[in-house]
Order: sequence, then C-alpha cells, then structure tokens
Amino acid sequence: MPPETSAHMPPSPDTALTSRPPLTAPDLGLIALSFTLYWLAYECNEWLDSYALYAQGVSLIFLPAGIKLVMLMIADWRGALGCGLALFSLLPRFWPGLELPWQLGYATLSVCMTWLVVSWMLRRKALGSALEGLSFWDIVQIDAFNTMLHGVVMNSLFWSLGLRSSEALWSSALAMALGDFLGTGVVMLLVLAAARFLVPTTR
Repeated sequence: MPPETSAHMPPSPDTALTSRPPLTAPDLGLIALSFTLYWLAYECNEWLDSYALYAQGVSLIFLPAGIKLVMLMIADWRGALGCGLALFSLLPRFWPGLELPWQLGYATLSVCMTWLVVSWMLRRKALGSALEGLSFWDIVQIDAFNTMLHGVVMNSLFWSLGLRSSEALWSSALAMALGDFLGTGVVMLLVLAAARFLVPTTR
C-alpha cells in the first residue's frame, strides 16, 4: 500500500519560486534609492563641470561613478538596475545627439561592466554576502581595476561611433578613469564620514 502524502508537506522548489513575486518591496526600495542617489550625484557633478570637464562625456571628477560602485557592492543587481535607469535618463543631457538604441547600449554596458568587475573581484576575495572582511585596500583595488577597464571600453565605444577621434582615444580613456577613481574616492570619504557620525565609536 503506497504511503500517504502529508497535507503539510513543504512546497516543492518550483512552487516556491513561482509563488515569490519577481520584485519585492525591498528590491524596489533599493532600485529607487540607487536611481535617486545616482541622479543627485550627477546634479552635484554639474556644478564642477566648469572646472573638471575634460571632453564630452568625460569629467576629471565624476561623483556618480562612486555611487554606482557603492550601490552595486551593497545592492547587487538592484543597484545595477537603479543606476542604469538613472544613467539612461541622464544621457540626453550630455550626449544629446546619440540615438536611443545607443543610449540604451551605453547605459547597459557602463553598468553591467562595473557589476561584472565587482562580482568577480568580490568572489575572488571570498567575501561573504555581508562583505565581511572587506578592507579599504580591497575597495581601492576594485575601484582602480574597474575605472581603468571602464575608461578604455567606454571610450572605445565612443570611437567606434565616431564620437571620439583616434588621437584622443587613450587620453580620454585615462581622463575618464581618473575622474571615476577620484569621484569614487570622494563618495567613499563621505560614506565613511556619515558612518562615523551615525555610529560613533565608543571609548
């Protein structure tokens, strides 16, 4: 006689997956937070353009790069989606002549590249889901590798679209890498200052 099935058996993995909503409230909150912080950082960065703008699409200090790195590290794909949507919404302001498909490609490539770099380097350092053991120098290494790769790839895209000359390709790539690196440094200092203010050390 076959064993009776219990009415209280846990649902199968397939059932659990299908019953979970694709986006939870915390997911939407992190996406919205990433979008808002990236957008605000860009607004602040425009005040620096008269001093730091190197070429079209390249600033010698770019604060949104720091927001993107921080949100990708703490919010993973939700940070990537929020920052990507913000970048896509801002593109017409600094590349007004870029066609819509290329705007979408630009935003996707920029964010996904950083996401892949961050994911790979965090796995390589065998950090936990809460980033326990992450040191200041780990962040510097991740930022340096990401900004160099991002600068070369994005300016190569500009060159392939005829938006950057061959002569200006490498200088613009290095300038973008420097701007992203410095912008991330400023954001990280602000994060550390806020953390010290909100969680004061006990003596």
